Amino acid sequence: MLSFTVGKNDAGQRADKFLLKATSAPSSLIYRAFRKKDVKIGGKWIPRERTLAEGELLTAYISGEFEKKRICINAPAEVDIAYEDINIAVLVKPSGLPSQPDAAHSDALSERFKAYLIQKGEYDPTAENSFAPALCNRLDTNTAGLVIGAKNAEALREMNSAIRERKVRKLYLCRTEGAPSPASATLRSTIKKDAAKNKSSVGGGGREIVTAYRVLRNEGDTAVLEVELKTGRSHQIRAQLAAIGHPIVGDGKYGAAPREGGQRLAAYRLIFETDGFFAYMKGKEITVHGAERLI
Repeated sequence: MLSFTVGKNDAGQRADKFLLKATSAPSSLIYRAFRKKDVKIGGKWIPRERTLAEGELLTAYISGEFEKKRICINAPAEVDIAYEDINIAVLVKPSGLPSQPDAAHSDALSERFKAYLIQKGEYDPTAENSFAPALCNRLDTNTAGLVIGAKNAEALREMNSAIRERKVRKLYLCRTEGAPSPASATLRSTIKKDAAKNKSSVGGGGREIVTAYRVLRNEGDTAVLEVELKTGRSHQIRAQLAAIGHPIVGDGKYGAAPREGGQRLAAYRLIFETDGFFAYMKGKEITVHGAERLI
């Protein structure tokens, strides 16, 4: 039997989602326990879609020896902070560091964020059942710039919602091969992602993309652009600028001459138009100090 006291960061989620995060038991056994009415709160069976409330005692009778999940952080507590409050931190990701760990990289911005909060005493993995601080947006490994990290579950839910509803404007700086003409425009097209190649193609169907740009200045055979995402698709800026004949400098995947350090692209500014939980952020702008060093 597994027993959990629902914490503040556990509340508000479905019982099945909670158990999938909180225990090492396979999903097949967890859903079998719900079907057999072996998941209970206060001794009474609950359906898997039941929303949890803080302070409730949940018990799950799951056959086998399964432990509560343990979170292990193998990353340095090294983060560059552009802004921080009780709910979020806005981090400056360096080029070359993945946003999330994968099979090839255990060190990632998400893990450094957790290590940073552990060091500050704001996050204790042993005290949490299912929650870990997490990133609300991601950047490609070789794209530098601003990433929002949520410190608690409510902040994570609300900021994710704000981003989906386009209440957080994201502006980028980039250096392109040649200067687009006209000097400012809003590009509209469609995009498809080839997961096997980890590359997107513009035009010919797929999901809509809208990207606004303006040329800040010309520098020889390159130009510095400010770009704003109106939609947020994988590789959107890289693929769309390449499609109009002006790939980002260093972006070998999209037709530019490869350069050490990858593409010259950075998420340099966030503008918050949030309300509700994040009403206190409304009108706030966060900009990377000396952003052009990133490109």
